[in-house]
Formats: sequence, C-alpha cells, structure tokens
Amino acid sequence: MNNQNVEQVKNVAVIGAGIMGEGIAQGFAQAGIHVSVFDNNHEALTRCKQNIANNIDAFIDYQLVNESKDTITARIEYYLVSNLAQDLANVDYVIEVLPEILPLKRELFQQIDNLPDNIIFATNTSSMTVSSIGQEMKSAHRLIGLHYFNPAHIIPAVEIHTGNATSTNTIDLTQALMTKIGKKPVLVRKEIPGFIINRLTGAMEREIDYLLEQGVVSPEDLDTAVKASYGFRLACLGPMEAEDMIGLDTAARASANIFPTLSNALVPSEQLIEKVNKGETGIKSGTGWYHYPDDQKAQQVANNNQRLLRQLQLFQQQN
Repeated sequence: MNNQNVEQVKNVAVIGAGIMGEGIAQGFAQAGIHVSVFDNNHEALTRCKQNIANNIDAFIDYQLVNESKDTITARIEYYLVSNLAQDLANVDYVIEVLPEILPLKRELFQQIDNLPDNIIFATNTSSMTVSSIGQEMKSAHRLIGLHYFNPAHIIPAVEIHTGNATSTNTIDLTQALMTKIGKKPVLVRKEIPGFIINRLTGAMEREIDYLLEQGVVSPEDLDTAVKASYGFRLACLGPMEAEDMIGLDTAARASANIFPTLSNALVPSEQLIEKVNKGETGIKSGTGWYHYPDDQKAQQVANNNQRLLRQLQLFQQQN
C-alpha cells in the first residue's frame, strides 16, 4: 500500500479500549472506515462503547459530523482479544494503544509480526521511539509511530514519527490516512524522545515548576495568564508565525535577555514530587493544583471538551 491507494484501507483495528483508543476509533468511524476495537477487559470495551456514543452526540450537537449516530456507531465493533494473529488477519491497518510500557508494546508486535505484509502497524506512543519498539521485528519496515493528543477525538494534530526501518510507503500511506480522517499530520523528521510537542511542553513545564516553586505566581494566575495571552494567540498563530509578526530582531534581543535566567533543572521540582508522593495527582485523585469533588469530575471533563469542540468548529472553518 502507499498514498496512491489509501482508499484500500477499509478496516482498521485499534488494540486497547482506553481513553486514547476510544478517541482514535471514533475518528475513523466518523470518516467512514470500519473499526474493530480489541481489549482483554470486557468492562473496558463496554465503557469504550458508551463513551464513544456520548462523544458522537456532542459532535452532532456542534454540527461537526453530517451522519447520524447510528450510522457512525454501526462501523465500530468490539472484541475481547482471543488470538491476535487470527483476530487481525483481515484488517488493513493496526493501531496499538497500550500503556507506555516498552516490553508490552514489543510483545504485541512480535505476536503479529507474521501477519500479511500489506497490513501496516502503528504504535500510539507519547515518548517511545519506533526503533526501540520494533527492534525485534522482522517486518519493522511497516511499523510507524502515531502520537495523538488527548482528547484524541477532538485535537486535530497527530505527530507521525518513524524508525530506522520504516519504509517510505508506510510513511506516505499513514500521512494520507490521517489526512483522510480529518487530522492534521505532522512528520517528525528525526527520532528524538518526546517528538515535537511533548518537548515543547516539557520545556514550558520545567519553567512553570520553577516559577511556582519560587513563588513568582500562583497556579490560578499562571493559568489565567497563559489562557489569556500566549495560549489565546497560539490558536491562531503558531510560534514561528508569531515570531515573524513580532520581528526576529525583537525575538533575538528578548531571548538574549531571558535565556540566561531560565530554569535548567534536570528533574521535576520538589513541589511537584511532593504532591505526587501525597497522592495529589490531579482530577483522577480529586486533588492536584485544584480540588475536584467526586460529583463534579465528569462535569469538569465535559466542560473542557465543550470548549475544545467550539475551538474545533473554528479550526475546521479556517483550515
């Protein structure tokens, strides 16, 4: 397969029915492609099915899809894993969405390494390199990396990253497939931990840790400042576009003044580690930088998604 015959991709398998898996499956179904979702946990499959149904309702409410809910959900089937080599024999594209545990991912691809050569394999990972995952595969030429962003059914970008053995055909097909389902694929041109966005996010998080630990700003004011300035602009102008608007000479002078004062920490801040050690891990525990009562958690997630859906409406109009 290559980008000239991406239309031959009729059946996609998503292995893993967690939060990312459900978002990925929904995207393919909304694009008219049949999806088989596999997991070894029946409750996970049931939850995945219900969450997808709810999320499609939201897409319909915001007029982001033109088909009925029944039409879209009819394209998704759910299966308990039995024998993956047999389960996947008739699919065209496989996306692994397992936890970020290297041996787990390696084991899966070794199990399916002997599937017909026309089937493309993708690993959804936020940090691991394709070469490390596929190093024991015989068919590593058809393994490619995808990095979806949470919530995967809403955020348009997908980073595409490759391994040493990934073929040009695999890259071309994957780029064409992501475009077909309405995503904005970005090719990472060299293998590097964290790819593009997580490296940018990591750099900002390091400075955020420093500012909070030094008492420069409160968590609440920091969020307000970012959402009402840098983040507000980023929805319309990328950082390189913004730098052109500001002027490269101005950016260079500002960088020369600020860079020497930035944090160069190699480990997370003590304040962050202390919170983690106390079990204050965010909305899933009920407390992080903010407090989340149990009876308000679901509504908080729904509110966040509603804001993102409104943003997606504007994004689709302008792109």
